[in-house]
Amino acid sequence: MRLQEESPVSHEEVSRAIRRGGMTSKGLPGKLSIFKSYSFYLRIVTTFIGLLIITVVPIISFNYYKNKHSVLELSDTLMTQITKNVIERTTHYFMPAVVVPEMSARLTELGALSPTKFHQIDQYTLGVLKSYPQITMFYLGDAHGNFMLARKLADGTMERRIIDRQSTPPTITSRYCDKEFKLCKTKRSTHIDYDPRTRPWYIGARQAKTSYWTDIYIFFTNQEPGITSAYPVIAKNGKVAGVWAMDLGVEEISRFLQRLKIGQHGVAFIINAKNEIVSYPDSSKIAKKENGTLRPVRVDELGIPSITAAFRRYAATGRNKLVVASQGKRYLASFTEFPRSFPARWKVGIVVPEDDFIGQAKQIAQQTLLICLVILVAAIFLAVIIARSISQPIKALAEETKKIKDFYLDEKIEITSHIKEIQLMSNAIAAMKSGLQAFRKYIPAELVRRLIYTGEETRLGGHKKELTVFFSDISGFTSIAERLTPEALMLHLSEYFDEITKILSAQKATVDKYIGDGVMAFWGAPVPDEAHAYHACAAALACQARLRELNRKWESEGEVPLHTRIGISTGETVVGNVGSSERINYTVMGDNVNLASRLEGVNKLYGTNIIVNAATYEAVADRFWFRPLDIVAVKGKTEGTTIYELLGIKGEGAPASTVELCQEFARGFKAYLARDWEGAGEIFRSLSEKFPLDAPTEFYLARCRECRENPPGADWQGIAYLESK
Repeated sequence: MRLQEESPVSHEEVSRAIRRGGMTSKGLPGKLSIFKSYSFYLRIVTTFIGLLIITVVPIISFNYYKNKHSVLELSDTLMTQITKNVIERTTHYFMPAVVVPEMSARLTELGALSPTKFHQIDQYTLGVLKSYPQITMFYLGDAHGNFMLARKLADGTMERRIIDRQSTPPTITSRYCDKEFKLCKTKRSTHIDYDPRTRPWYIGARQAKTSYWTDIYIFFTNQEPGITSAYPVIAKNGKVAGVWAMDLGVEEISRFLQRLKIGQHGVAFIINAKNEIVSYPDSSKIAKKENGTLRPVRVDELGIPSITAAFRRYAATGRNKLVVASQGKRYLASFTEFPRSFPARWKVGIVVPEDDFIGQAKQIAQQTLLICLVILVAAIFLAVIIARSISQPIKALAEETKKIKDFYLDEKIEITSHIKEIQLMSNAIAAMKSGLQAFRKYIPAELVRRLIYTGEETRLGGHKKELTVFFSDISGFTSIAERLTPEALMLHLSEYFDEITKILSAQKATVDKYIGDGVMAFWGAPVPDEAHAYHACAAALACQARLRELNRKWESEGEVPLHTRIGISTGETVVGNVGSSERINYTVMGDNVNLASRLEGVNKLYGTNIIVNAATYEAVADRFWFRPLDIVAVKGKTEGTTIYELLGIKGEGAPASTVELCQEFARGFKAYLARDWEGAGEIFRSLSEKFPLDAPTEFYLARCRECRENPPGADWQGIAYLESK
C-alpha cells in the first residue's frame, strides 16, 4: 500500500492547491473542504454524558426487573417447595387412613380378625388407636348391624363400645379405660339407636367396594372438622360382610399450616373437591354454624378478599399459578392438586402478597436511582475535566500529524501530558519524524510500503467420523469426598486417574478430559484406528480388572475403595478443534458422545459396571461376552436402542458361569420381548438361584412379574424411556 493511499489528502491534491494559491500557513488547502470539522473536546463531553445517561437508565431498569424476576423465581421455588411439604406432611398424616382400614379388611377376609370375636376386635382397635395419635375413632360395622368402636375422649381416656344385635336381647356395651387400657367402668343398655349400615361411610364403602373417604364434615363427638376413611370386607360370595372405618381430625394439619413461613403475610390452605376448607392456619374459620349446626366453610366464605380473588381466577382460568389484584395490592397464588395416589381430590392453595417478595427490590431500585443520579452529576463534572486534559494534547498531536503528512518534518515536537498513552503517542510521533527524516534521504516517501507479517495458526472446525467414545464415573463419589480431607482425596483420585489413564493410553485412546471424578476418552482420532470399538471394550475390562486389584490394596491400607461405572458408544461423531482464537481444544461432540455419557449413568439403574450401545456390540460381538440389557430411549430421544452389558473376553478362558449367564440371560430377554412373561420369569428365576447377586436378573424378575400383573398395551415394544440423564 502506498503512503499517499493512507493519507486523507494526497500529494496531487496538495499540488493542485498550491498551484491555485490556496495553501495556508498550516500547510492545508484553504478552499478545499474534504472533512467536516468537529470539536474533539465537545465530542468527548457529549459522548461521555450520553453514554452515562443511556447506561444508567437501562442498568437501573435491568437491575430492578432482574432482581424482581430472580425474587419471583425464588418465590415460585419457595411456593413449590412449601406445596410439596404440605402434600408430604398431609399424606404422611393421613397415611393410617389409607393403610389401616384396608389392612384390617384384608385380615378380616383372611380370618385373622373375626367380627364375631368381640374381645379380639376390641383389643385390636385399641392397639391401633394407641399406635396412631391422629386417629380419633377406629371401628367396624358388619352386615348384621353389629358395631365395635374404640375412640379417644377429651380427657385422654378411651371408650370401647360394642353393639351386639345378635344377642338376646340386643345390647350395647361401653367400657371406659385409662391410657394404659385399665378398665375404669362399664355401661350396658338394650336401647340401641345407632345402626352402622345406615351411615354414609358404610354405604359409601359398600357401593365403592374399595377405599372410600367422606368429604370434610364436623364430628358429632368433639365438634371438630375431619374425615372418615372406610374399606369394605368382601365375603367369599362377593358381598360386603362389613366395613372398617376410622375418623381423623384435621386440627393438626391446620396447626402445621399455621407454623409455615411464606413471606410475611402469606397463607397456605387445603380445599377439597367441593371447594370446602379442609385445613387453614386459623382453625376457627374452618367451620360455620348454620341452622343450629356446624358445617365446613367453602373457600369463598372465608371472608378474605385476596383468597377469594385468587380462587375465582383459578376457577375461571384453570391456571395453577396466578397473579391477582385485590384491594389495590397484587398477590401471587398457586393451586396444586394432591397426587392421584392420594384417595381424596384435594388441593393445596397458597396466596402471598407480591410485595412480601419484591418490596425490598423496589426499595433497592429507588435507592440505586438516587445514587446513580449523584454519580451522574459528579461524572459530568469529571467528564469535562478529563475531556479537556485529553483533547488539548490530542489536538496538538493532530496538528503535528498534519505536518508529517505533508512532510514538514523539521519542527521539534513539544507536547507533554499526564496521560501515558498520549505521551507515548507524542514520543512515537517524534521518533517517526526522526526516522522519516533519515529515511527520506534514501527513498521517496511515496514509495514507503507497510511491513506485513503473515502466519497461519491452527484452524477451528471439525468433521464427522465414526468413533468410539468412553465415559467413566466413580460410584458414590460425593459420599467418598465427604469422608476424606481435600489433600487425601486429591492424592487418592490422582492415583486412580494415573492407573486408568495408563490403561486407556495402552489401548490407543485419546484421553479428552477429566470431568470431576470422571474420565472422557475416544478412539479413532486423530490417529485412525479401525479397531476402535475393540480397544474401547478391552480398555473397559482392563480398567475394571485393575480397579479390583487396587481396591484390595487400598482396603488393606485402610483407604476407601473406588467403584467405576463405564459407558461406551460407537457411532458417527463430530471431531475437531473447538474454542476461541486464543485457545482451542481438540475434542468430540454430538449424539454419540451424549449417548456414551448417558450409558455410563444408566449403569445405576441396572446395577451394572460396563454398558455399550448396539453399534459397539455389533462391531465386536465375536470377540467379547455380552448380554442384552434392555431397549432404552435416553432422555431427549424417542427411538429405542438396544444396550448391552460387557462381561468378558472370548477365547481367554472366560469362566463357564459368565458364558452361561450371557446365554441364558439372552434367552430370557428374548422371551420377555416376545411377551412370554411366564417363560421369561422362569428363566430369570433359575438364573437368580445360580447368581443371587446379579442385579439385572433381579431387575427382570421384577419386571416380568409386573408385566404379568399389569400387561402392557398392544403397542408395547419393550422400550424403557429413561427420564434422568
